[in-house]
Amino acid sequence: MDMHPASSQPLAAKAQAANKTPVGNLFKLLRAGMRLSQFVAPNLTPRIAARLFCTPIPGKLASRNLTAPPDVRVESLSFERASITLYHWPAPENAPQLLMTHGWAGWGLQMTALADALSAAGWAVVVIDQPAHGRSSAWSSTLPQFVRALAYAAARLGRVRALVGHSMGGAAAYIAAANGLGLGLALDKLVLIAAPVSMLQATRDYALAFGIRESVRADMVSYLEAREGMLFERMGAGHVAPRIGTPTLVIHDCDDNIVPFRSAQLLMEKLPDGQLLSTRNLGHRRLLKDPGVIEATRQFVRLEISPAPETI
Repeated sequence: MDMHPASSQPLAAKAQAANKTPVGNLFKLLRAGMRLSQFVAPNLTPRIAARLFCTPIPGKLASRNLTAPPDVRVESLSFERASITLYHWPAPENAPQLLMTHGWAGWGLQMTALADALSAAGWAVVVIDQPAHGRSSAWSSTLPQFVRALAYAAARLGRVRALVGHSMGGAAAYIAAANGLGLGLALDKLVLIAAPVSMLQATRDYALAFGIRESVRADMVSYLEAREGMLFERMGAGHVAPRIGTPTLVIHDCDDNIVPFRSAQLLMEKLPDGQLLSTRNLGHRRLLKDPGVIEATRQFVRLEISPAPETI
């Protein structure tokens, strides 16, 4: 069975709080369109629903013109029918590499504070803008594509020793870790920040938010599974986490109203080698800038310095 939170705040409930904003107005318009399409174009609705489900609005618009720190090198790589953008923090030659990924509708530079700290600790930090996010091209993506992008970035970078993921980037990170980053390589450390445990639950929340019938939701999932070549149920942490032998730090806020804290508890039940750091009053995104979270991450992935060889 696919694991999912015992309870979660539906997307519709969150949107109601923002109904007077431009985002809230857009949400209401899209919801009305989805409901209408189920009556006027029922055969096309699963694909329409899939397109909307895979579009990271409004994060893509919000992050278009962000500027990287002056000492960070920006690299764009063609990937599938899109691109990915990599941000390389300065590092000594041969420094061990650490790869970081944001979540859905996020962007790489959200993780700047954490990247700065890990870079200062001796890591060669690389942060990714996933397809359709940040500076990367395209307007739609999926969790399987997030996973493939991590594997591709790791292949281009070489030996990646640590992986950090936030939100859906955390789900992509644990799937990639279980698969050896697509290269058969084991990581030294894995950090999952506010990571969800079930894409199926995400589709249920989405269907509830947009008034989509269960039959349409099921057809949408089947369409996406066939297109991506991955079963949503098999991407759940219940199937994936037991295969992760890497020491893993799970960080989650008890007051997260986007990915409930129960997700972290479920991850801990399945991870062979997991540690849990719970916080309060940080929600879903403020974790990324919290000094306590940053220090705990730095300590968890700290580099073991070998003693200098004796001189004769």
